[in-house]
Amino acid sequence: MGVGTSDTNLMPAREPGRASEFYWACRNGDIATVEKMLPNLTYEQVNQVEPNGSTALHAASFYNHPDIVRLLLESGCSRTILNYNGATAFQEAATDEIRTLFKRPDSNRFFDEQLTNSFRLVPEKEDKVETEDDTIDDWVKRHTSADLAHEARLMITMVNSSNPFSQIVKKRIEAESTETLGKLVETAVPKDHKQYRNMSDFKQKFLNKMGIGNLLQMYTLQTPFYKTLQTKADSFTVLLYLHLNELQDRAFQGCAYRGGTMSQRDIDAYRWALNSENYVLETRTVQSMSLEKEVAQGFAEEAASNDKQTDRHLVLLTFSFPQKCPTAINLTKISETLDCLSTYEDEYEVTLLPFTLFSVKNIKVDPKSGQYYITLRNVPTPKTSLLTAIKHVES
Repeated sequence: MGVGTSDTNLMPAREPGRASEFYWACRNGDIATVEKMLPNLTYEQVNQVEPNGSTALHAASFYNHPDIVRLLLESGCSRTILNYNGATAFQEAATDEIRTLFKRPDSNRFFDEQLTNSFRLVPEKEDKVETEDDTIDDWVKRHTSADLAHEARLMITMVNSSNPFSQIVKKRIEAESTETLGKLVETAVPKDHKQYRNMSDFKQKFLNKMGIGNLLQMYTLQTPFYKTLQTKADSFTVLLYLHLNELQDRAFQGCAYRGGTMSQRDIDAYRWALNSENYVLETRTVQSMSLEKEVAQGFAEEAASNDKQTDRHLVLLTFSFPQKCPTAINLTKISETLDCLSTYEDEYEVTLLPFTLFSVKNIKVDPKSGQYYITLRNVPTPKTSLLTAIKHVES
């Protein structure tokens, strides 16, 4: 139910000391042989679990051969395979230097350059919102209280509905979304991309009904697919919503973090939401949060240092979930049966889906650095009937 890792296969009886020539080259630090053999090996050969219960990447990581680990990772080697101990190569790393090699390259994954684009403001009443600031007014008008978050209510209601009509609709929507997602993947990750085989492997496992977790692992790979989902997330979002029951053991409760930059007018919009009762923010995109504040802060600082707009403020968002939220999905290792779903374990990711509701609870600024700290609290999506939800969305 909670979706474990993608590569937990039943292993044959282990034969210690027995492995391929390529494995031994990686295990012994023979980089010349590795460089010679690697271009001629298939994806399956590079990533195979050897008779001794380990992979070449596990061996290079455990026996502290950083040059070989780097070479394997750069070639698109799988990071998620478990050895006979039930550990990934990252978990078997001998040193901090080796662990560093598994980190994601420069990325805005836990960072938003335009935080107001990631949310929409939802008023309690369907009246036009009037403010003195045109920018805030534009931001409000672009977006549609918890009771009036009709799209969010429709998604949750449809997923949980058991009536025959709903089941028919869900099957059709799933088929259409799967087809659309496949096309997005093909365009974003062509055959010459180094992560193509990993992406194809996860996609095929999802198509073969081997778990929605494979879809999330596709999302965490370092590929253009992540950026594609920032503007074309409908099919991905729908598929995850349709399979939320598989992820209920990963529903997140606690605090997670995300960085960003804002202009002063953007911050004023959040401050206006803070001071306006009965307004909630609704997420508009798929977003990555981290359980580790330092991870989000680090990505934010690095991205901000490259931001040429001098009028923008560094912001750290704290997302507070007082109770378990089904649309905030904990990708970290939760138990022995719920392994890490992210291909970058060190990021401690929680994936946040569109149509998740929040209220603004606090805004603080560091007088020395000028950095802002904004706290958002999750607001559970109100329950409604399927018919009512459909009527509101259509109106």
